[in-house]
Amino acid sequence: MKKVYYGVGILAILAFIFSGCVSTTVTSTGGPTIQEARAEPYNGPKARIAVLQFKDKTRKTGWVGGWLQMWGVEWSQVGEGMRDMLTTALFNTNRFIVLERELLDEVLKEQDLGASGRVKKGTEAKKGELYGADLLITGSVTEFQATQSGGGLATKIAGIALGAGVKRAHVAIDIRIIDANTGQIVAATSVVGKATDVGGLIAGTIGLPVGLGAFARTPVEKAIRACIQKAVDFIVSRTPPEYYRY
Repeated sequence: MKKVYYGVGILAILAFIFSGCVSTTVTSTGGPTIQEARAEPYNGPKARIAVLQFKDKTRKTGWVGGWLQMWGVEWSQVGEGMRDMLTTALFNTNRFIVLERELLDEVLKEQDLGASGRVKKGTEAKKGELYGADLLITGSVTEFQATQSGGGLATKIAGIALGAGVKRAHVAIDIRIIDANTGQIVAATSVVGKATDVGGLIAGTIGLPVGLGAFARTPVEKAIRACIQKAVDFIVSRTPPEYYRY
């Protein structure tokens, strides 16, 4: 019996030694990729949120005049564009009931029109039916840098940035999730998007808003899209479970 045990032991040792000399190929099991897993449809309860105005705080990082003087683009256009992108991206996750706040005045006007008696009865927008938000999402751009290969600011002609002049881009935004009932900050973070060229440009499932058109197909667009994606990932992961109840 001992000879048998010794023989088995020797075979096990030899198998272990030779296994280090044999390359093993792992084939795909057919499971989803990381991108596919993130894109899987969500059918669970949703949280009710509203995305508020983005603010320009780039002056605090040394840029006199912020976006306006750097690019010849009004900050309101850039801020609104980034908010629009974040709003659409959050809606597309299917995890939120996203409430309109940018055009709320237009919604109220429609309700006032319905209450005036000038709209066919039964088709009018009714007052007192607006949903309130449980969570408010706020954002501010704290860092922005776009340079040529030589390190200078990207070329501008007639106030429009030329994509060919931009070689590197760096954008950072602060994101806060706020409880609308208490005003308490539920979660906060800073997300950074960097790009060194236009290779591997993040294709947009979300169209680039008009206000950001000067940055189309440049590293600036790529950095902005990276920021938005990171912001969405943060908001989805850090929204407390109790808010997902609708």
